[in-house]
Amino acid sequence: MKKSQISFFLKKQIKLCCYKEMDSIKPGNVHKYSEGHNMTTKDFYKSADVISKCLTKNNSHFCKKIFESVVEIKKKIKQNTNLGIILLLAPITSIILENGILSKKKLHQRLIFLIKKQNIKNSMLFYKAIKIAKPGGLGQSNNYDVNNIPNVGLYNAMKYAEKKDLIAKQYVTGFKDIFKIGLPTYKKFKTKFKNDKWALTGVYLNFLNKLTDSHIKRKKGKKDAEKVRKDAKNYFKLLKYKENDISMSILTKKLLLFDKKLKSKGINPGTSADLTVTTFFIEKVTKK
Repeated sequence: MKKSQISFFLKKQIKLCCYKEMDSIKPGNVHKYSEGHNMTTKDFYKSADVISKCLTKNNSHFCKKIFESVVEIKKKIKQNTNLGIILLLAPITSIILENGILSKKKLHQRLIFLIKKQNIKNSMLFYKAIKIAKPGGLGQSNNYDVNNIPNVGLYNAMKYAEKKDLIAKQYVTGFKDIFKIGLPTYKKFKTKFKNDKWALTGVYLNFLNKLTDSHIKRKKGKKDAEKVRKDAKNYFKLLKYKENDISMSILTKKLLLFDKKLKSKGINPGTSADLTVTTFFIEKVTKK
């Protein structure tokens, strides 16, 4: 495919993945069955349209695409709807625009290389984008604080933050959690349920089950984040071992009750949702 064709393909897939995410029940997060946190599904549809254009520009550095995406979201949506998705999809789209459609293994390798080679100058727009977006519960840091624009390359900044932020961890590890947890889970549940809607719910619940969601941890603290992780484990098992004696309507009702419980406490597993979208995107834009 030519670069213009790849750009069109990626634009289409970004919108598809972000829209499909809204079709899936994601307890605590925004979806078509239950909005919340002062955000609507329309906000996310608009956001998907914006970033699909910004992230698929040719001959533009991925940090610049991140910055432009955040500025446009701020202007058109008025709030931070999808910073995590922007940060995760930007390096993937840039690699594919430059190299064409790759296997999952090669994409994983190139993601590690791309982040490591970024110098201080290239990284500045990344830090500025985060400062503009003001993600919830970001707080301050003694080292590499984005509020003061750290004078360090992207890899070192992400390495410092990886223990407290799952997106930083993906940057350091070449998106290891997505390749090791997200993609196998998607494949398993797609085979089980024969549709993307429930496959993505499975991916979301497994991220919530295996990882401590950093968005919850930043905003509500480690204790609440761990409690959600333990609760999610039970719902993931319910989905994983679902047999004919549990109808989809009963399963839906149980998940929506969990959703209501989380939202009543202002808990939003936003990072798990970001990882879910990215999992689906990598599945759609790579070779088998």
